Amino acid sequence: MVNTNKTDKSWLILIVLSLSAFIIAIDSTFMNVAISTLVVDLNTQLSVIQGIIAVYTLTMACLMLFGSKVMDIIGRKKAFVVGVIIYAIGTAIATISTNAAMLLIGWSILEGIGAALMMPATAAIITSKYEGQDRIFALGVWGAVGAMAAAIGPLFGGFLTTFFSWRYGFGIEVIIAIIILIYSRKITESTPRLKWKDLDVIGALLAGVGFLLIVLGTLYLNSLSTWPQVAGAVGTGLIILALFFFWQKRRINKSKEPLLDVSVFKDRNFTLGTINIIVLNLGMAGALFIIPVFLQTVTGLNAFSTGLTIMPMTIAILLFAFTANKITNHIRVNYLIAISFISALIGALLLSNVFSFDTTASDIIPGLVLIGIGIGLANPLLSDIIVSSVKSDKQSDASGVLNTGTNLGKSIGTALIGVILLVGTFSALYVEIDKNYPQLGDQQIKDNITGWVLKLKTTDLTVLRTEQTLAAEIVNNTIAKAMNQAFMGLSLIFLLGIILSLFIRKKEN
Repeated sequence: MVNTNKTDKSWLILIVLSLSAFIIAIDSTFMNVAISTLVVDLNTQLSVIQGIIAVYTLTMACLMLFGSKVMDIIGRKKAFVVGVIIYAIGTAIATISTNAAMLLIGWSILEGIGAALMMPATAAIITSKYEGQDRIFALGVWGAVGAMAAAIGPLFGGFLTTFFSWRYGFGIEVIIAIIILIYSRKITESTPRLKWKDLDVIGALLAGVGFLLIVLGTLYLNSLSTWPQVAGAVGTGLIILALFFFWQKRRINKSKEPLLDVSVFKDRNFTLGTINIIVLNLGMAGALFIIPVFLQTVTGLNAFSTGLTIMPMTIAILLFAFTANKITNHIRVNYLIAISFISALIGALLLSNVFSFDTTASDIIPGLVLIGIGIGLANPLLSDIIVSSVKSDKQSDASGVLNTGTNLGKSIGTALIGVILLVGTFSALYVEIDKNYPQLGDQQIKDNITGWVLKLKTTDLTVLRTEQTLAAEIVNNTIAKAMNQAFMGLSLIFLLGIILSLFIRKKEN
């Protein structure tokens, strides 16, 4: 139960911190529906805009640990405020961008740097400000607002792009950033415990490059031409992260301040919570990627209508994030996390068999709601497990790991589900063509399958919905099987979450 002795000012701080989570999260999704408009407005190419979008979450993932350590040097409040200022400057530049370079600098780089300073400080401020059930509630609100922002991003961006301009989205963020700065004076400053000379620069470089290569490697999965580079990028990234781990242990053994105290991973709950927060965001990002792709390319919905279809999932995330702390009074946390992943798993399984030319929004909503319930319940509980499993002097480490895991999960999730969908399309189309055109032969099909898939991706599929032709039947069956495979992939991700949650120890109060 929420502590009624908390003052209004206390919850005002939560609102301010949640607003920062809102603008950071919505930035990761709201421009996806405006890609074609950006290509025209900025006189650039589709691949350039896609790269700019990817760099935003990439910047955050690479700098999150660095940002968490900076707040120990200058204080949580100051790190948060500096992050908001950098973010606001980047957003202003993005608003007036006249070319792709300005958008890259303003949005992807400056906003990414600002977010990397804001997010760890936000989690640490919440953890230090609230305790017990209040902290679970506060983390639930904070996490739910971020998840909601990511979910309504396509609706928000679609509405502005369709009826006004994508620039209004960045303009609104500038206004919100100013409001955050005005009310951030209510936040109490923490006492810095480090000096700049204590900053582990080598560790920051190793962590940044390691995460960069891993995320880039997963992004390479989205194109067949770059598949040969995946193993090299991901493998090198993992090797560099291993070097980062041993470098941190070396600094600890020499009594030097590490970028990340890797000893926090000795706690079973901390490690399992971190892995599961990555798994949760893998599933959420995958669902939020694949549903809009289907709705817009197959059913012909515009960006605004697509966002409306996703709204039930958003509402479910919000409702259950707000009530998660109350449910823990009746169900052990690890069991409740398992239940949340079971809900998401059932939702993914329901969605695995509903996609075809005849699919309507009402067919999708039940599965989306169940996934939303799972995400809404699990997110605040896992966040609380991570930050409460370490001592107060390790809160910056916990915050950095929490936010790094969240962004890695989102970045990898989109690429991973994207490649499952791509592979599913290849295999399903191969089977359909082999079945309906046996005269072609296996080798001829193999030689042409890539071109057929690319043609399928660039064809207006809504035209085929009303046609009673063999080609329409082949495409319909291909879509159904590919979407089935993608959601079976999501189901396996949520199943992993169930298994991991069962090993989380009961939290001691």
